[in-house]
Amino acid sequence: MAGALSQEPTTDGRLVHSKTPIFYHSQQQVAYAFISVQKIPEFVRQSARLPTAFEPYQESDFWLAHSRNFVSDVLLCKTNNGFGTKDAQINQALHYSNASLWAAAQHVLTHGGVACSASQGFHHAHFDHCYGYCTFNGLVIAAKKALASVDKVLLIDGDAHVGDGTENCLQALNLTRRIINVTRDEIGAHAQRKFAAEDWEAFANTLLKKHKPGLVLYQAGADAWAKDPLGAGYLSLKGLESRDRGIFAATKKAGVPIAWNLAGGYANPMQKTIDIHLQTLRVSDEVWF
Repeated sequence: MAGALSQEPTTDGRLVHSKTPIFYHSQQQVAYAFISVQKIPEFVRQSARLPTAFEPYQESDFWLAHSRNFVSDVLLCKTNNGFGTKDAQINQALHYSNASLWAAAQHVLTHGGVACSASQGFHHAHFDHCYGYCTFNGLVIAAKKALASVDKVLLIDGDAHVGDGTENCLQALNLTRRIINVTRDEIGAHAQRKFAAEDWEAFANTLLKKHKPGLVLYQAGADAWAKDPLGAGYLSLKGLESRDRGIFAATKKAGVPIAWNLAGGYANPMQKTIDIHLQTLRVSDEVWF
């Protein structure tokens, strides 16, 4: 089922949205107090737009990035998920949160432009184990699925922490040349604290010219905020806006479709983090529409 987003068909059959579409399913919500779980439905509510739903992943979809035994053990509650629990409700929600990113990616691969996946909790998930509230690596799964349509996928991981799980999965799958993972080590250089939007656009444009991807997956991490309590942040609120604006502008000018998700952010009260994600959504709208 799909939400009623404002859209019109073009002469070539593509859909033109008046705002960034959000891909989210109510089954992603679980009774777990961690801020990164609870902020997602609240972000969708405050976005004031009806999200587009989608079909959940099957177990075989998780095999695209992970060991079959590992996937089976998690889903059968034989081993802990990334939250450190054997909670069947959380495990069921993983089928939807991971599929959310692929739904957004599939949309832009088909129609072009930009889309938002209201999801997070991917980049610390390794090939055969969980870590850091990440169970299955939705980034790698979506990127690998996209390789059926494009030659290369560029992952721009704006989370303030390094996506060690993504690196591990790509190495295990021998996909480091077709799925390029740009992490905090590159995107979070000290000099970029003072980047204006034009500087971020030039940075992203260099990546696009170098790697020539057919799709960009962008983790618009809110924990890159300098006041995030986990202490890895390095950008002001204005700096986060400049980062998002530059990356969106570069992909639009290059004609490369982009799907983005929420990624980290742990400020208390939770509204501070939600406001950062809403800022990314606003910038996405402004640049693309």
